Amino acid sequence: MTKINNELKKMELSCKALGAAMFMGTVCLYMAIGALFTFVSSEAFYYHISFTFLLQGIVVSLAASAVWVLCFSLTKAWGFSIRYLLALITLAALFAVSMLIPAINVVEGHFIWVISGVISTLAFGTAVAVSSNIHFRKTGSRSVLLWEIN
Repeated sequence: MTKINNELKKMELSCKALGAAMFMGTVCLYMAIGALFTFVSSEAFYYHISFTFLLQGIVVSLAASAVWVLCFSLTKAWGFSIRYLLALITLAALFAVSMLIPAINVVEGHFIWVISGVISTLAFGTAVAVSSNIHFRKTGSRSVLLWEIN
């Protein structure tokens, strides 16, 4: 029983760490895209993120990190490509559902926020998936702790 509890605790820590990285990446990308928009179009871009965007970003980042961790640490039966495709399909469904939430659907900046979230989720998730696969090939063990993956 304690071994299962330890694995669940490790998975929880890993999900939180990856979710925090994805959320940070989303906010940074949103600000960078806004700066690029201002530079290219010479129009004003207001650097504020509404509270609903922040809530959506936190929930989606944590859910996306859980998908990556489940697909690349707990699912052991399939090969890397199938698990990667499963993660991408699940994440596409997650982002589709997150766009349907009525409180989130405000006009200003919504598209840029969603694009930032998709890019950061794919970037961090893919990096973790590839690192996890390399770690598995080197050591023969799958790790749910991101800081154990070299």
